[in-house]
Amino acid sequence: MALENGSTRRAMMTFTLGALFGGVIAMLVVSSEVLRDGVHNRVPVHGLGRPQYIRTAGETFRTGRDQVRGDYDTEGETWLQGGEENVNPVTGPSPPLKVITPTEFQAPYQVQETSRVRVLCWILTDPENHDSKALPAYDTWASKCDRTLFITTKSHDFLPTVVLNVTEGRESLLQKSIHAFKHVYQHHLDEADWFFKADDDTYVIMENLRHFLSDKDPDEPVYYGFRFNSIRPDTKNGYMSGGAGYVLSKEAVRRLVTQGMDDPRKCRLRSKAPEDLEIGRCLEKAGVMAGDSRDEEGRQTFHCLSLQDHVLGNLPEWLHRYSTYPVKSGPDCCSKHTISFHYTEPIMMYVLDFAIHHVRPYGQCDMQDHN
Repeated sequence: MALENGSTRRAMMTFTLGALFGGVIAMLVVSSEVLRDGVHNRVPVHGLGRPQYIRTAGETFRTGRDQVRGDYDTEGETWLQGGEENVNPVTGPSPPLKVITPTEFQAPYQVQETSRVRVLCWILTDPENHDSKALPAYDTWASKCDRTLFITTKSHDFLPTVVLNVTEGRESLLQKSIHAFKHVYQHHLDEADWFFKADDDTYVIMENLRHFLSDKDPDEPVYYGFRFNSIRPDTKNGYMSGGAGYVLSKEAVRRLVTQGMDDPRKCRLRSKAPEDLEIGRCLEKAGVMAGDSRDEEGRQTFHCLSLQDHVLGNLPEWLHRYSTYPVKSGPDCCSKHTISFHYTEPIMMYVLDFAIHHVRPYGQCDMQDHN
């Protein structure tokens, strides 16, 4: 009987996730069928505080503070869409300038103010994934960072990139990460208090990341993420999963670059070890603490697998073996203030973003999740 009940619950979870996924996809597809002179035109998708776009036939868009097509006027608090410079080779000139106020794009519930927590996000990607993964990430969560950098080997018209002269491949992830940290330290250290690293298939709830960091001191040498036990004897404090994303304080970045990467005894810059493991070792040798990112109920906030895997219980044995803290599945898998999931398919980026920011059970107190 217990086995049957478990199977029933899993089936119901699968059905619910499938229904949500299908419903949102259908809505997005139908709402994007807006034609102008027989050609698909841009369609805004209501985002949190500023407009976002689905990329439709003939056009590619990006969102964010430093907009290529359109600008966000922070003084007048208006979004400028269109303009003579916005000429598409397929559709021709954009429509006349249209001014859209941010209130048109607010989420349907109140968001607690955490903008004082400044977060720079840098995201590992490569030219092959620019359109398929990096752009969906930027369309959804990554444009909500105070500054966003995509670490790659080729520039892109609609992504803020840092172009490195390295060979792409998994064996180059450590080199890309090292160059990224050095670039951030040299050029952007004073622009943020916290520095978040992610992959291009990581989905992040930036509001929850800022909430998590709001009572923490960026002058403390600490970093947070999904914590693994180290398999190496010279690393006692473990390391954070690269795919789930990890966030460093300003002091942690400073120590990593000046006390770690400048000392080959602490940081093996040419190591063939996995990027996240070697960065964890380097941070420990530089005197940076590995923090506990679980919530008050002991549930994880960073997740190194997909939402489906954690909810439905498709967790591999190695995850239980190497995770520093107990890993659960089902309703107890994840903190109510969950921060990230790895292995997020591009279309699921849009589904999650819509479901998280625009679906709210009727009668639920607007602010109860923030108390």
